Amino acid sequence: MSSFTAIVAVFLGGGIGAVLRFGTTQGMLAAGIAQSKLHWATFVINIMASVALVYVYKLSPEKSTLQLLLATGICGGWSTFSTFSYETVRLIQEGRELEALAYVLGSVMISIAAIWLLVK
Repeated sequence: MSSFTAIVAVFLGGGIGAVLRFGTTQGMLAAGIAQSKLHWATFVINIMASVALVYVYKLSPEKSTLQLLLATGICGGWSTFSTFSYETVRLIQEGRELEALAYVLGSVMISIAAIWLLVK
């Protein structure tokens, strides 16, 4: 696969994923599910994208253009939390539990701290 093909696959998938995120949120708002509670829309999106990512990795050829389009592009555009979750599980499966714990706690705590400092 050429670099250009990979870039196009990620670009197209990322656009589709971003539209999926927007559409999921809008759909939940229209259904009255996430009214004034957008964090629940994000919660649902993160779970849906995480589940989708597992199926993408199980069903698509490894390191293929299709996998780039679906995993990096669509799932990444839909929710980077899916990749975060998948990488955490992989660390645990590899016996790197301490690194997984540091990754989770560090990612969450440092991200929240950065936002806290910036929105003050």
